[in-house]
Amino acid sequence: MNDSLFIKLSESIKQRKEIFLLTITDCDMHELIGFKALLLPMGEFYADSPSPISLQQMIMNHAEKLVRKKRSGTFTFTWNGSLVECFAEYFPVPIHLIIAGAGHVCEPVARIGKMLGFYVTVIDDREDFANRDRFPHVDEVICQSFLHFFKKTEITAQTYILLLTRGHKYDVLSLQELLNRKEKPAYIGMIGSRRRISGVFEQLKGDFPNESFDQLFTPVGLDIGAQTPEEIAISILAEILKLKNQSSGSSLSLMIRKYTKLGFREGAIKWNSFT
Repeated sequence: MNDSLFIKLSESIKQRKEIFLLTITDCDMHELIGFKALLLPMGEFYADSPSPISLQQMIMNHAEKLVRKKRSGTFTFTWNGSLVECFAEYFPVPIHLIIAGAGHVCEPVARIGKMLGFYVTVIDDREDFANRDRFPHVDEVICQSFLHFFKKTEITAQTYILLLTRGHKYDVLSLQELLNRKEKPAYIGMIGSRRRISGVFEQLKGDFPNESFDQLFTPVGLDIGAQTPEEIAISILAEILKLKNQSSGSSLSLMIRKYTKLGFREGAIKWNSFT
């Protein structure tokens, strides 16, 4: 891959745009093997070297099914009498994890979020907390008011928001802006005690009497008995993955325990048919 193509791919990932990297892996015309191009779902095509328009069109036409299904795969087609095999590698839009409040819980959440491949933004209105010294590996560290940030920031179906602020008034201000937005994030998680959560809901109900708050997860995280900041981070991110992957969050061993009670032979047959 040449530099210009690599830069374009990197920019698309950084800008949270889905993109496909196309590579010709086999062809009777050996000079085409290794040819690379980028394809955006809206039909934009960028090649790493000059190529005939007819070849580009054939690649785009045959990649359409994979683009529609948003997945990687191989496809073949015939061009100028030669069989061409092409591999399309899908780079999905990464989850945008926005963490509002750069306190002690934010650090492990941000660190593990990056390990999971999320695009991580940390926002706080205190310079001593929102800085690169504390968060060297995240994608963005922003020092500004929560109110201003949530009024302007881009929100999509791939946006997951965590409110880890230092007080319920900041949660209320943030939620007021978020609930007023036409765009809805996939998830809003809010940390806090029962008293703090009750206070937030009490204030919000007056402004949003018809709001169901279905996207608001609070207390945040799965019930794993988390105590330390690192354990709380695992609990929170496990809940996000549960929602993202539309899974139950139950222990994987529960099903096999059910079948083992049927006895070795019958249980094994049922377990194998289930898996």
